[in-house]
Amino acid sequence: GCVFAAWLAGNYGITLDALSLPASLSPTAARPWLIDIWAVPNWVKLAALAPAPACAILLYMDQNITTRLVNNAEGMKKPAAYHIDMFWLSLITAATSVFGCPWICASTVHSLTHVKSLSDVSQDANGREKVDKVTETRWTSLILNGLIGFSIIALKPVLAQIPMCVLNGLFFYLGLSAMRGNEFIERVYMMLITDPAKMPKNNPLTTSVSLPVLKKFTMMQIACLGVMWWVKGSPAAMLFPILIAALGPVRILAGKAGWFSQEELNALDEELETDPGYKGLVAA
Repeated sequence: GCVFAAWLAGNYGITLDALSLPASLSPTAARPWLIDIWAVPNWVKLAALAPAPACAILLYMDQNITTRLVNNAEGMKKPAAYHIDMFWLSLITAATSVFGCPWICASTVHSLTHVKSLSDVSQDANGREKVDKVTETRWTSLILNGLIGFSIIALKPVLAQIPMCVLNGLFFYLGLSAMRGNEFIERVYMMLITDPAKMPKNNPLTTSVSLPVLKKFTMMQIACLGVMWWVKGSPAAMLFPILIAALGPVRILAGKAGWFSQEELNALDEELETDPGYKGLVAA
């Protein structure tokens, strides 16, 4: 990509925006590294109490959603260190806040791609990809992020020559590759099917739920996604973390309202422990 972009610029005079990097490793504003939180007016401290819960929910949900997606992969045997990850995230968030640096967030696409790169896969009898084993290690993440930090410090002139269109294409490819095998995307495609007999035989959902139930559940998910997408780009974007936290109650209410039975929810979504007070209704 970089070679092709350089060829275009050299032969046709096309100017492409390149990656912008700071001239030095220093704060962008004229201030010391350490933030003087006591210099902030008291009214600002009180006003910060309003968005603080939303930010806490966003960081908590972002970390745990990504962690659950990663540890949901087949072939993994080590127990998920949810509490340890959240502990370190809390310390890092506190440190970045004191130094006025951006908060860290879970990189969902990168994390899923990383797990896939460590997986040994094969095909089952239906031709679907099956994970046989995952080489579970933290060394790859440590070395990868160390190399990223090294490149920012030592390879800045080289990175500054990379066109943004090349980086955007790389990120687009990573996003598409992470969607491979995504059950939600598969169900969106199956919504176009009108004859249940034409549903793909290699998908386990074809024997666990009916086509109308599959379409109804997928439409509910699409509606939730549309609402979150709209709120994220609107002036009410601060409510976005609350909407993410509300997805769980929406799933529970959908079951209690009789839209789906517990068995259908377990088949369409991740299987959870049945609520003792839940009265599942078998869809007609």
